[in-house]
Amino acid sequence: MERLQKIIASRGYCSRRNAEKLIVEGRVKVNGKIIMTLGEQFDENVEILINNKPLMKTDEKVYYLFNKPRMVVTTMYDPKKRRTVADFFKDSDLRVYPVGRLDFDVSGALIMTNDGELANFIMHPRYEFRKTYQALCQGKVSKYQIKELMTGVKIDDEYLTKAIYANLIKYDPDKDESIIELTIAEGRKHHVKKMLIAADIYLQKLKRTQIEFLTINDIEVGKFRELKTHEVRQLYGMYKSTKTKEKG
Repeated sequence: MERLQKIIASRGYCSRRNAEKLIVEGRVKVNGKIIMTLGEQFDENVEILINNKPLMKTDEKVYYLFNKPRMVVTTMYDPKKRRTVADFFKDSDLRVYPVGRLDFDVSGALIMTNDGELANFIMHPRYEFRKTYQALCQGKVSKYQIKELMTGVKIDDEYLTKAIYANLIKYDPDKDESIIELTIAEGRKHHVKKMLIAADIYLQKLKRTQIEFLTINDIEVGKFRELKTHEVRQLYGMYKSTKTKEKG
């Protein structure tokens, strides 16, 4: 017996967190009955309908690294009819969904998969996946501001957060613009934007360039590539080593 949200995630429909949202919204039926309570357990082969459409089981897992453009919503459906990440995966034989969130006006690295177990691990705040960003900023960012990002700034009602790494990459005196790079291991809503505001840095554009060891250097904006076998193994290696530490 497994929790319903875990079964949905394991069948590749969405992450466990989003599955919980679907259940609470009354969009999930099990054996013809709407289930709206989290935590209910069922057999893994149970009949499930989401939005009155059967949810079939698939054993094939796929993993993509996507270079998301700006002005694209990181969801599979948007009621406002804006472009979503789903629009870029219409030709995929299997349904994939985004791992985590990347703001509408932020471009860059995003993992897309139908592996609910791995997605849940990557998104869980406890495991502190490292994400690297490049920010185009107005004016010259000072050494003091870079140091401030690394020693810690307060966001969200006195929450202290630090960049693992921060650096001024370039300053263009003609345009009076700076490009800075920073790596964080947290993921609150608008986290990097709030950090830059706290350090009195005026952000113009933000791009996520890396998730752990995965970079988008060779991927055009709006394109994606399938993760190599050794990359998937490396992600699962991080997952298994974390689980081993927790048990110990």
